[in-house]
Amino acid sequence: MKKTLSLLLLLFMAATLTFAQQAPQEKLFTPEQMRQDLDSMYRWVNATHPNLYLRIKKEKADKEWEKVKKQLKTPLTAREFSIVASPLLSQYWDGHTSLGFDLEDKGLQEYHENGGKFFPLGMEVRDQELIVKKATDASGVKPGAKITKVNGVKTGALLKKMLFVWSADNQKNQAANMGRLFGITLWGAYGWGDKVEVEYQNYGDSRKQKEVLNGISYSDLWKLMSAGSRSYKLTIHEKESLAVLELFSLNRTKALEVFLDSAFTAIKEKNIQHLAIDMRRSGGGNSVVGDMVLQYTTTKPYKQGDAKITRYSTVLAAMPYNKGLKSTMDRISQKEGFDGNVYRSEWDAVAPEPLAKPELLFEGKLYMLTAPRTFSSSHMMASAFKAYKLGTMIGEATGGSMQFFGEPASFQLPNTKLWGICAVAEWLSAGFTEASADKGVQPDVELKQSIKDLAEGRDTVMEYLKESIRTGKLAAAK
Repeated sequence: MKKTLSLLLLLFMAATLTFAQQAPQEKLFTPEQMRQDLDSMYRWVNATHPNLYLRIKKEKADKEWEKVKKQLKTPLTAREFSIVASPLLSQYWDGHTSLGFDLEDKGLQEYHENGGKFFPLGMEVRDQELIVKKATDASGVKPGAKITKVNGVKTGALLKKMLFVWSADNQKNQAANMGRLFGITLWGAYGWGDKVEVEYQNYGDSRKQKEVLNGISYSDLWKLMSAGSRSYKLTIHEKESLAVLELFSLNRTKALEVFLDSAFTAIKEKNIQHLAIDMRRSGGGNSVVGDMVLQYTTTKPYKQGDAKITRYSTVLAAMPYNKGLKSTMDRISQKEGFDGNVYRSEWDAVAPEPLAKPELLFEGKLYMLTAPRTFSSSHMMASAFKAYKLGTMIGEATGGSMQFFGEPASFQLPNTKLWGICAVAEWLSAGFTEASADKGVQPDVELKQSIKDLAEGRDTVMEYLKESIRTGKLAAAK
């Protein structure tokens, strides 16, 4: 990490001119103003985070703060500063503590509203390489291609600069974030997007090729990065008597309640015998949604977390936009009381509330599909699924760690006005052990899509599940 931060600063300074040409209207901040912001951020996270030095020694982390402060010698825009400062928080390996690379900031809005374009390929980061996940029909670059250079910069150098912009619980989750957000990060870090030259090798082709790619609009970029406006989707594979309930996020809405009722009504009416809850693209939300979904699939007692440790933040009162968390802190202080500055909560496994329509309870075979993007509340739901053997888990380990942080409080830096978040709670996932603390929830059947499958458009996990159902050969839950 030490070497990464040093290289990031050097690479960033080299690209500042290019970036500034893309957004000349943005305000510049002096080195002293940025150092003041770093001091403010340092005080905030140290006063708020429940266990900041779980995964890195304080002495090592503090050296990086001082190094960045010393290397701030030229004025930068707020977003340029965020690219430099974000790794200071991502070094703690907590996906709920980060400096916001704000996708809605003024500079970005002005750029795309004035016709600015973005890198047009959907990407994956695999073993420090850039692999194309989604490609446009207008180029010769195909899914499965390996990108070796972008505008003449080797991908290794790109990733050293860009990976640690995004906080994560572990390296696989960080790589998943970087792949999904590659286009926006490339523009933020370098100002590239309108026309970008890539050097690449298509899968199965030894030739190194070059092509200048035309950028895409902001709305098309969002289609690459997310599932659009959808939060959920039901797909029925009648041949296998399989329903796939895909959750893209765990946002609690009235529409979700209506969707779940209609989805499980369809599953009942079609006499579906297999149900897969697909969490591979779900980055979290509200853990209550996990309970809402599992309510339709089990009557067994379970819990999503073994324990939670909440830290009382001495600076929270100075941040008026954290009213909900401040109220929680006040309630604990008045009713239970903090032990020093922490409060520990523990729970027993509890059976779900009975359904309003008991006939919709699914009683067939249940599966959950997970990946490194399965994070936060989605990771919690997966931990309950695995710990209480509610079904068979297939795919890759979740992107959250079994000992993780959450319930982030917001802060704003005084000069650049950048927003960030810092966790106030530490969680032990359901099924937590000391040996598993830094790991995600482990699948019963581990499967990862190969580059060949990516190039040929196959969903490795889904094809395995369907074939296993057809043949009756599927590993049981561990």
